[in-house]
Amino acid sequence: MQDLTSHFSDWPEPLFFEEVPLQPWPNHVFPEPFQTFVNELARSTETPIELAAMLTLSVIATAAHKRFQVQIKSDYIEPVNIWTVTILPPASRKSRVYNEVTAPLRKWECEQKELLEPQIKIAESKQKTCEARLKELRNMAAKADENKYVSLQDSIERLEAEQDSIPKCPQIWTGDVTPEHLGTIMAANDEAMATLSDEGGIFDILGGLYSDGRANIDLLLQAHAASPVRVDRGSRPPIFMRRPVLTMGLTVQPEVIRNICRNKTFRGRGLLGRFLYAMPKSNIGTRSFTEAPMNEEVVLNYRNALKSILNQPDYFEEDIKTQYTLKMTHESYEKWLSYAKTVEALMEDDIGHLSHITDWAGKLPGAIARIAALIHIMRYAHQNPWEYPISFEDMASAVKIGHVLTNHALSVFDLLQQDGAQEIAKTIYQWIKRRKLQVFTRRELQRDFRRFKKDDVLPAFEILKERVALREVEGNGKGKGMYIVNPHVFA
Repeated sequence: MQDLTSHFSDWPEPLFFEEVPLQPWPNHVFPEPFQTFVNELARSTETPIELAAMLTLSVIATAAHKRFQVQIKSDYIEPVNIWTVTILPPASRKSRVYNEVTAPLRKWECEQKELLEPQIKIAESKQKTCEARLKELRNMAAKADENKYVSLQDSIERLEAEQDSIPKCPQIWTGDVTPEHLGTIMAANDEAMATLSDEGGIFDILGGLYSDGRANIDLLLQAHAASPVRVDRGSRPPIFMRRPVLTMGLTVQPEVIRNICRNKTFRGRGLLGRFLYAMPKSNIGTRSFTEAPMNEEVVLNYRNALKSILNQPDYFEEDIKTQYTLKMTHESYEKWLSYAKTVEALMEDDIGHLSHITDWAGKLPGAIARIAALIHIMRYAHQNPWEYPISFEDMASAVKIGHVLTNHALSVFDLLQQDGAQEIAKTIYQWIKRRKLQVFTRRELQRDFRRFKKDDVLPAFEILKERVALREVEGNGKGKGMYIVNPHVFA
């Protein structure tokens, strides 16, 4: 029988698939009780800490984005809303973590509804009475002579002016929503809203699921930057928002990210460059199912702190609701400035390793200022955050998070740029290494990967052969579809 094993002398070095090693999430970047909550939630659910940390950042932004903004320089102010996406495969317990992190938001909305329901019932009753009186006055005015008409019309106008508006239960977050309806609910809720979801359906909607394939993302782009929005459409009442802010906190599967990269509008218009990405290694295959639940006091401390942020008072200037402005210490500004200059240098054409993702990296310094502000708000959850400047410590924590986010973004955008054949080739390459195969057949591969069809794997094998990772055994019959692996792969 022919000896098919390979020797080093028979092969050149292969062109390995370069993987960006993922950096671990930094320790102790959140103040208490949030850091302990994130640590304990990751431990008890046996999930990567990035999942709980990224969702927590989005939830804090949801609670704070309509009340706060961060001043970097006298002429440069950023809102504090952020967009996060955490990418993990199915069965990674994303929903469990999502439900625990967002629970205080749901509870707060229910409490507000209970508080307002008596006022709403009284206001609705008064409105019905007022409408009945107005109807009667209008009937009388329509039949009255000129002298009585003037008096009745005065009564109608006075009654209309005295009508009280019906209080509305506040809504601070939603799941999947069309851009058109998003504008409506934002306008009705202080121009602020969050889209939080443990699935990626929002991308299908944005891509035109309900609009004949036409992507409609203008409002989202404006609401990320808190830019004024004016929408005039004949079929709906006009909408004008002075400073709309939208936060997103999404957990999605890798396939969702691969699908959105096929929408040229998302990348071309800068939508993908606005998200902060985390793509941690999944714990699937190593979970014990024996971790103890979280301590009830840890959960309670987190929920109380978040409730305090939600209940912080609104700020008014000349009877106009506006935002508290968070300022930096000199040291924290210098830290931010040094980081921003570093990112700028890394975007230089053909030199910096961020030059191919400038749409994302260009927004990173602003995102770090927003994260520093959110950490500051966490620190003073039970106090008045606007009375204290953002410290060097909190800016340094934000910068640490920025390093990790950059590392993960490089991996995500590398994934977006791969075509299907290259993805399959990398999967086959990892399968070979994991099973330490010196020789294998295409049938063995397809037995392990039933989702791969013959037409899918043949282009992938061509890539692997071009990279000198393997050779196909020549000949007919049993030799057809058999491959020898370059021994350097295992070295």
